[in-house]
Formats: sequence, C-alpha cells, structure tokens
Amino acid sequence: MVRQRSVVVVLGGLLAVLGLLLATGLSGLAQDATPATGRALAHPAHIHTGTCDQLGDVVLPLTEVAAGTMSGTPVAEGGAIGAQTAIAVETSETEVAETLETIAQGGHAINIHLSTEEIGTYIACGDIGGVVRTGTAMGEVLAVGLREVNGSGYSGVATLQAQGEQTLVTLFLTQRVTDGAGTAAEGTPAAGVAGRETVMVDIQNFAYTPDPVTIPMGDTVTWTNRDAEPHTATARDREVLQSGTLTQGES
Repeated sequence: MVRQRSVVVVLGGLLAVLGLLLATGLSGLAQDATPATGRALAHPAHIHTGTCDQLGDVVLPLTEVAAGTMSGTPVAEGGAIGAQTAIAVETSETEVAETLETIAQGGHAINIHLSTEEIGTYIACGDIGGVVRTGTAMGEVLAVGLREVNGSGYSGVATLQAQGEQTLVTLFLTQRVTDGAGTAAEGTPAAGVAGRETVMVDIQNFAYTPDPVTIPMGDTVTWTNRDAEPHTATARDREVLQSGTLTQGES
C-alpha cells in the first residue's frame, strides 16, 4: 500500500510544506492511500497507443486494479485464506472488444495509475509484445511484464487471452516486499541504495531552497543551514522529522 504523509516543516516562524513519502512514495501531492470509507485504493488502468516511454492516447479502458477483486467485484466472499505471510496481489479482469493480434501488433502499452484523484501519477507500465503461447488450457495467451514507474514500488504481470474477436485482459499487481525492519527483501532494491538520489535543501535567509520538495521512494533529503543563525527542520509530528539544532554549515 502506498503511504504518504504531508509534513509541515517549521523554520524561524516560517512554514514550508514538504511532501514526505513514508515507506514508499511517489511524485505528486500527498494523500492517504486508504480512503476514509476503508475501501482499498483502486488503480485505474488503460491500454494506450505507443510505449511506456512515450504513451499515446487511451484506446481501451480497463477495470481498476484493486485488492480482492477481478471484474470490479469481490472474488470470494469468505475473505482471505491460507498463509497470512502470503504476498498480496491486486487484480483486475476486463474483456475488451479487440482481437489479441490487433492489440499485440498495433504498438500498445498497459499503463496503471495511482488513483482516480492522482490520475497523472503512473505506478506501473508494460509494453505489449512477446511470444503468444498456444495449446494451453486458456488457448492463446500473451503474458506481459509490468515494470515499476516513478519509484512506486509496484510491478506485476498482465495476461491477454484470445477470445475470438475479443481479448480477456487480466492484471496482477504487487508491491515491493520488505522484511519486518522495512528493508527490501532479497532481490529488490532497498531505500537509499546506489542509484537513488539525495535532494539537497538550503536553509538561507530564513527560507528553504527549493520549496516545496517532493521525495520519490528511496530518495533522501538533506537540509543544510547557510544562515549564521541556528535553525531546525521540524515536522508537526516530531517523530517523523526532527533535525535538532543546525548551526551554520551543518546538515
């Protein structure tokens, strides 16, 4: 689940809003990933023309991807079964009015968004292509990988099953797995490892530069006091962010 928190950083009586993404984060405005109603966050999905690197128009809307659903309704009324340590998978299923051959050969990509409210934030994407498996119990099937986008922590698989003049598109989406200490599991990148970036923020003339700051998942932010006066970077929730006193030149 994507968790984000809006943190207000106090500096010498001035306020600066910092979108601090906790556990896993995305560029964009902070939001609670679980709506007040308790309904799991649903991720809009579409088939676009083009590729993930250069998406074109939406040509086929898909059922939103969510926990415990396939075609927008609960898969089972009895709730979860089996091991509680099983890795959760969000799913959706859509029958689209286009042949598998047309979709696969026409230059298309499957793109998944964070939410309806954050429709401009992409979390996973996959270019449609590969080897069509035949002779399976499902008939002709094309499996496509969905790669993580914008450091979202989400990735997955899409299957496209030929059904005559239509195609059944099934999406499987999961988040990066961490251990109890919040460390990425073996085979997945941990926050702060090589390849991540550090966002530098200067405290100067009683202001932050840049301001505001959005921190993608895995990135870090460093405040450096450029003023002669001591300052702190402090959140309203001090347990989330409390730098302590920074004298001139300290970070």
